[in-house]
Parts: sequence; C-alpha cells; structure tokens
Amino acid sequence: MNWQWILITAALAAITIGVGVLSHRNPVTDAITELPPQPAYYLKDAIVTETETSGAPSLRLIAKRIEQQPTDNSIELQTVRVDYLKVPDKRWYLSAQRGLVPPDSHVIQFLGNVELRPTDGPATTFLRTEELSVDPEKNLAYTTTSPVAIRFGTYAMRVKRFEANLKTEKVRMESVNGRSEAG
Repeated sequence: MNWQWILITAALAAITIGVGVLSHRNPVTDAITELPPQPAYYLKDAIVTETETSGAPSLRLIAKRIEQQPTDNSIELQTVRVDYLKVPDKRWYLSAQRGLVPPDSHVIQFLGNVELRPTDGPATTFLRTEELSVDPEKNLAYTTTSPVAIRFGTYAMRVKRFEANLKTEKVRMESVNGRSEAG
C-alpha cells in the first residue's frame, strides 16, 4: 500500500511539473527563435546573363546583391550594372545604385544615380538621371516619374518624359527645358 501511494504521488508530481513547464514558456526565448522574414532567394556578387534563342548573350546583369521578395515575388537589386547586348551593332552600358523587377514583369526599373551610355560612343555621350526603366523586349529605356532631371553630355535638362529606343537610337522628350554647360 505504501508503494501505491508513492507511485500515485510521483505520477501527480510529474503531471504537475509537465503542466508548469508547458504553461510558463519564456516569451523572450520564443522571440529569439523567430527568424526575420527571409528572401525567397538571394545572390551575392551575381552575374546573370540572358541569352537569345541562338545562344548569344543579349543582356548581362551584374549586381552586388539580388533578392527575390517572398511577399510578392518582386526582385530587388543593389549596386547594378547592365551590359545591354540585344542590338548587335549597338551596345549599351547602364549603372545604378538600385534596381527592381516588379512581379510578373520583364521591365527593369533602375533607381539612384542612373547612367546610360553607348559603349562605343565618346565619353561625353551619356544620359544621367535618378530613375529609368528598361523594357528589353521592346528595346526601350524610359522615365516613369515627372519632371526628370537629365544630363546628356554637356546639356542639363528638365523634361516631362524621356524615351530612348536602344535599337534605333532615337530619343523622344516632352516639355524640354535645358541649358548647355559647355566650357
């Protein structure tokens, strides 16, 4: 009979301790074990090359970091450089502080100190702005905000809209107001 009491007391003690442990979880420990939101994928010091059906490179994107956001599948780029090779006779170079590819889009948006220049042109031939989008399927580079401050060689301009066909090298600007800074 004494053994039965000891077994019953031990079982009750084990149940009491178990309930106590489970009900008094430490919230600080729980907060530490929760991870911050993670990207769906990321690449560091990445070089991504898009090719034509023939296998020839059409676009080479170089970035310090590329992240796909799991919330909407957009892609964020940091410290970006693009070698635009889609037009065989005309190659372009683009650089920016950041880039973004919206979900389900082929358009690349570039932000922060954006520079676009032909690789075979003179050093004074370039476009510099804060924001530019590139549609590789249509060979177009265009602004998405207004007004836009643009530098093209020695000319500084403010335009309502800027669009450049990277294949034909034709530029279209709306509401241009500018000056030459030639010395």
